[in-house]
Order: sequence, then C-alpha cells, then structure tokens
Amino acid sequence: MAAVFVAETYVTWASPLSGQAWIGVIAACALLWMVLRMFWGRSLVSGRRGLILLRFLAVAIIVAILLGPTIIDEKAGETTRPSMVFLFDGSQSMQLGGERNRWEEALRFVGEAQQNAGKVYAGDVQAFRFGHRLAPLVETTEVGGESAGVVPPARQDAGITLVSNQTIADNPSGIAGPEASDSRLADALRQLLPQVNAKASAGVVLLSDGRVRASESVERLSEIFGKADVPIHVVPIGNVGGSGDVAIVSLVVPSRVRKYTENELQVFLRSFGYAGQQTTVRVRRKGADTEQSGDLASLPITLVGGAQSASLTFRVDERPEDLIVSVDPIEGELTERNNRVATRVEIDRTKVRVLCIQNGNASGAQSLLSRFLPIASEPTAFSSDGDSIQSALQADEDVECTTLVNMGGQSLRRIGNDGSTSASGFPRTRAELFAYDCVIFADVTPSVLEEEQQLWLAQWIDGRGGGLVITGAEALSAQGWQDSPIASMLPVVIENASSPFPVPTAVNVTVPNHPIWRLRIEQRLNQQLIDALPELSIATTRLSAKANAMVLAETQSDQNPVMLVQRAGRGRVFVSGAALSGNALKQLSQSWGAQPERVAGKLWRNIVYWVTEESSTGRRRLVVESSQRFYRPGQQLSVRATAYDEAARRTQQYRIWAMFEPESLDDMSLYSPVLWPDNVVRDSGEVGPRIAWGEELPLKSNPDEGNYQMQLMLSETAGTGDSGMRIELTAYEGTESESSFNHGTQVDSTSLAIQILSDPFEQQNPMPNHELLARVASVSGGEVLERPEQLGELLRGRKEFRGPPTIDSTPAWNRTWLWLGLIGLLSSEWIWRRVTGLA
Repeated sequence: MAAVFVAETYVTWASPLSGQAWIGVIAACALLWMVLRMFWGRSLVSGRRGLILLRFLAVAIIVAILLGPTIIDEKAGETTRPSMVFLFDGSQSMQLGGERNRWEEALRFVGEAQQNAGKVYAGDVQAFRFGHRLAPLVETTEVGGESAGVVPPARQDAGITLVSNQTIADNPSGIAGPEASDSRLADALRQLLPQVNAKASAGVVLLSDGRVRASESVERLSEIFGKADVPIHVVPIGNVGGSGDVAIVSLVVPSRVRKYTENELQVFLRSFGYAGQQTTVRVRRKGADTEQSGDLASLPITLVGGAQSASLTFRVDERPEDLIVSVDPIEGELTERNNRVATRVEIDRTKVRVLCIQNGNASGAQSLLSRFLPIASEPTAFSSDGDSIQSALQADEDVECTTLVNMGGQSLRRIGNDGSTSASGFPRTRAELFAYDCVIFADVTPSVLEEEQQLWLAQWIDGRGGGLVITGAEALSAQGWQDSPIASMLPVVIENASSPFPVPTAVNVTVPNHPIWRLRIEQRLNQQLIDALPELSIATTRLSAKANAMVLAETQSDQNPVMLVQRAGRGRVFVSGAALSGNALKQLSQSWGAQPERVAGKLWRNIVYWVTEESSTGRRRLVVESSQRFYRPGQQLSVRATAYDEAARRTQQYRIWAMFEPESLDDMSLYSPVLWPDNVVRDSGEVGPRIAWGEELPLKSNPDEGNYQMQLMLSETAGTGDSGMRIELTAYEGTESESSFNHGTQVDSTSLAIQILSDPFEQQNPMPNHELLARVASVSGGEVLERPEQLGELLRGRKEFRGPPTIDSTPAWNRTWLWLGLIGLLSSEWIWRRVTGLA
C-alpha cells in the first residue's frame, strides 16, 4: 500500500520565446508601426477609443498566450514500505485444537494483528502456506467455487489483507483448510529465499506449531535469512500442555443392511503418546443419551501407538440409523474433536424369502391319548387363519413366505395365502432353492425330501449362507435324520432325540440378550415379556447339545436344552425342541403378554432374520473379498472373486472386470493409489504409473481354486494421507465386443471397499515444537510473537521509502473561454470598422 499527499499547486510561465526573442518581437513591432505611420499616415481609428480598447484587449490576450502561463500540481512521491511475508503451516497437525483448532488460531491471530495495525499499515503483505510445497494462501481458481454466501467461520474471522488481489481479501472463502500430510518447512524457505531481500521485504512471519520435517535444515536456512537481513518472526501455535492424542481416522461400515441384523463396523484410529493405555470404542445412535439408552456396541482396546483398527458389531432395527462412532478421550489429550465420527446406515428392502415345510397329518395315537392324558395336543402344522407361521412372517412386508405341507411320504403340496393348494412342491433345481434365504422344518424331518434335495440343502447352508429352522418334537425324530447330510450341521446330537408326546413345560431363557429375544426396543419391557413366556409344548426326551452350540432356552425343572443355535459354514441353524407351529403357535399367540399375537409373530420374525443374516449374498452370482481389512502404502492388494452360474454352481465361464473409483464423489484427484501391473496390456491411453479413476482391469481365472484373482501393488506415495477407494467388479458372459468398455452381457456386479491407512509424518507426533520456532527466530534475528499486538507493531514499524514527486502541468491559456473571447474581440473590432466605413 502506498500513501500519496498533495504538496503544492502554483502557476509558472513557460513562454516558447526566450528573452532575446521577446526583445526582437517588440522591436519588430515598433519598427513596423513606424514604417506604417510614415507611409500610410495617421491611423483612421485615431480618437475612436472603443476600437482602440478592443484592439488592446486582443493584443493583451495574444501576449499572455505567448508568455505561456502553466498551472503546476506538484505531488509528493509515493511512500512505500517493504512487504511482510506471512507463512502459514498448512499441514494436518494444524487441525488439532480445542474449540478453535490451530489453523483457526493462526488466521485469527493475523486478522487481529492487522486490525491493531490499522488500515494504512495492514497492507503490503504476501501470504503463503506450506505443506508438501510452498503455495499461495489463497487459490484464486477456487474463489466463487463454493456456495454463494457461505463462508466458514474461521475464514470470516481471518480478515487477511492481500496486496496482490483485494477481491480475494474481501472474500476469503478461497482459503482451503490444512490438509497436507507433511510439513516441509525447509523446502518452503528454500523456495522463498530468492523472492525476498532487505529492501523489498521487512521479514517473514511464520505461523506454525513447529512440528516440521528436517529441523536442522530449517535452522540453517534461518541463518541465511538472517544474513540477508530478512528476519523470521515466529508465532507459536498450539497448546503445549497436552500429553498425546487419539483420533478416529475412518470407518468401514455397510451403507445398506437388512433389518434386525448384526453388522460389522471397522474403525480405524491413530494414537500418539498413549501406547499401552486402555480406552473404549463405542457406537451409539445419534442424539441418544448414552447413560440411558446404552451403547449399540462397545469394545475396550489397548492403544499401540500409531495406526490400528477395531471391529465392532451392532444391530439395527427396522429404520435407518444415524450413528456416532467415538473413542473415549484420555486425560490430557490435545483435542477431543477428532474422537467422534458420524455415519448413516440405510435399510436394505430386499425381501427375505422363506420356504416353510409343515406336517399336514396329526398322529392318530397322540390325538387319542390327548383326550385322556394331560399332554399337549399335537400341533396342527398348517393353519389358514392368522396364527400360522406364514401369516406371522408376512406381517413384515419385507418377508415373503412359501408354505409346503407334507401329506405323507415325500408328497409336498404348496399352500397359497388363501388356503388353496397346488401340486408344485420343493424346488426342482439348485438355482430355485438357492433363491431362498431360509428353510423351516415344522414338525417334519428331511426324510420328506429326496436325497439329492437334501444334498442341495446342505450345500445351500454351508456355501451360500442359508438359514435352517427346525421346530417341534416330530422334527427331531432320529429316524427321519438317518444318513441325512444336514444332520452334521445341527447344534444337537440327533441320535439321542426321539419323538415322544410333548407336554407343557416351563422354560427359562438363558441368553436374554440374543437377537431372537429382542421383542421390544425398551429393555425393561423386553425383559418383562421374556419373564412372561408361557409354558411350551416340549418332548420329554433330553436333547444333547454339541460343543459349539449356544443354548438359548432350557427347561426350568432339569435344565434340559430347549432352543439351540449354531453356525454351519456360512449359514446358521436354529433348533427348537418346543413346538412353535400349528396349535402351539395359536396358544402362544393367545397367552404371551398384553399383545400376544404380535409377540409370537415377532419371535418368529426374529428367528428368521437371525438365521438369514449371512444369506445376503446367497442369491448373488458374484461374490468378492479382499485379502486384508485394510492396507498400507506399498503393500500388495489381493482380490478374489467367485462366480456362480444359473444353477448356483461355481463357474469360470464368465469374464470378471474391475473398475477403480474414488471413495467419495468429492475426490478431485485423477489417479488411484494402485499401480498398473506390468504384465497387463493397457488400452486406455493412460501412461502414468498409477491406475486412473474409471480405468478397468480383468481378473485372471484360477482353475486350481475355482475363482478369479487379481494381485496389485499400492503406491508408496500415492496419497496425502489416509484414503480409500471402491473396486466395482462386474461379471460378463457372451461375446466380447471390440469396444474397450463393452465386455458382453452383464451377469452380476458388486462393490468392494478398500481402506488404505498411511502413517504420514504429520500424524506420528501431534505435539507442538515451540522450541524449534524459538531457535528459528533467534538465528534469523526475528522475534517470538505471543500477542497480535506485537505483530501489529511490526507492521506499523516498517521503514518507509519516499519516491520522487509527481508533477502535473496544465497550460493555463488552453481554455475554451479564452480562445472564444479572443475570437469575439477580433470579430467585434472588424464589425465595428465595417459598420463605420473604416474597413
């Protein structure tokens, strides 16, 4: 900024004629007058005072013009000051802080200093930032790119004045936040050194937390600045009172999940200064009072220092959830702002398909004995009223239930919602069976199925994550399970079970927090319903639980297992010795709690949702997995894909292509962190070492393992910090087109999230290093500025330089009225003579 003052305005004479020329002109005029007087005699206008006056005035004006009067405006020269260079630390460590982070503190410090200095002295500044490299503080190409009128609070408070572009100073929304994963102050000073000198620069103001790379080089360069008479003044940013920091870096959580399911959430966090200390990672609903509602999930962890991950499982109900993932703060942390991350989980509305096989024939002996003995009546397997398994399940719009009734032997008939029957029975192909998520045996054994169908069912449970439900005494008949391939998947030893008459028996729930017992959202009301569970119809023969089985309920009298669950391969199995269908279900729907029908139906839906949690990929024809949960730069990324044909058999007849996409649509980078493999031809036209976003790669078929594989290397310097990406994989069949992006007919597609955790220098130690800043100021001849008033005084105290004055000259005779007056006088004189006959 320059100060300009008006010094003086005056008139001077700048005649084009010299003194001798004026004498010559006067002498020539006098000589001419004498010659005319001698030869022409006395003038005719003699005695005519008016004409003489007009002629005198005209001559006077001409003489005045020849004298050259000039108006001079002399202004004092510009007063300039050497510029002050502001150098901001733009690395990620500046994101730390309390209510106001370090970056906001730096911007506010400068803004207050400029206000203190005053408008006249606040200018003549240049603002830069450093991280990986030296860059302008304000990127001019970004101005106007944000939403109109939306300026972050930190930028509103800054008020940084830039001499080079006042428009940007008026709208500081072009100031990006601190995102660099490295603090290369030495490189920034090296780039800045040729641009500063003692005359043009009053000094450099360094605003940083001091956590920079190559501190020795920084001190040597500071000495060079001092020898060049360009001091480096430092503003120490950050609180030195903390002892460390714990931060959540990122999350991997499914964007869509099924209702009433347990889902895995992967939390990636980083710590410093607290290795070996204990803390807890928690997941809760947004806005929930943790003390009252409790956590959805929590996991105690031991911090190891640096990057680490934690895996939690949480349950969702029937609505989308806004979740808060947090890690408990540790006393002395630098900031708690990075201890919480919000995320959202949507509900997948894909229908759960259930195949229910029920017994349509009651035992005649049991029906007769039930008239005379105190035993429970045989549960009628099929009921067309509102108390059937089908009606209980289909009360949920996301469940579709198909009922088959066994009429004896292997004769199965399909029952419609209206009670009508049809001859179509159990699925005729593997593909038809694999389209279901759950199969229920209600008082029937697998003997109602053919041997091949039982084999399909075993493969469906083990390999495709299907859910199997077995309920009722007759469903546990040892004879019906003999030589069945499904028997080994049950949580009970079937040989010890038989099919005697069931009797009403009191039951205790052994695992009340299991998902099938979640009958109400409120824990107190849920426990009341569990305590009110009525007597169930249970066979008297003892069930023997396997070692890996979980017993969910047992008899009160002798603690015999009643309900058991077990994982079988990728699937789940639920076995109940108590009858839960037919008349037993009807009785349960009339006697359990205040709304017994809803409670009994909820129990059945909980059972189905639990056993089908792993079947979300059961109907997919392309299943993909990666070799690790997260990767670090420079590691090998391994992806395996398994394809299935229409009959749900593994196949390698498809072509699998992978496309790389950024994790966020806001990512403006051009390339992924993955290197292009050397042994693959590149047809996209890209020549860089890394795979571009949107570029495709084929997966190679592996006949030995029956799948497709892809081995890639992650770049060691691809990203500026922690990042992620998505790999979109698509299976094609048919003839491949010559087009680079037309690979045939699409069979199926899926997405694989890849999380990459780096350990950048910036996050290895978040503690400020004010000692280094003090040494930089000392060796360069600068000051340590603790208050904005000190920087304001430096801005006001810069030495001023006065430039040469500016002189503007304007001819005083160059006026329109003067020339018009001269013409008027000459015209008047001629007209006068003309009228009087003298011309």
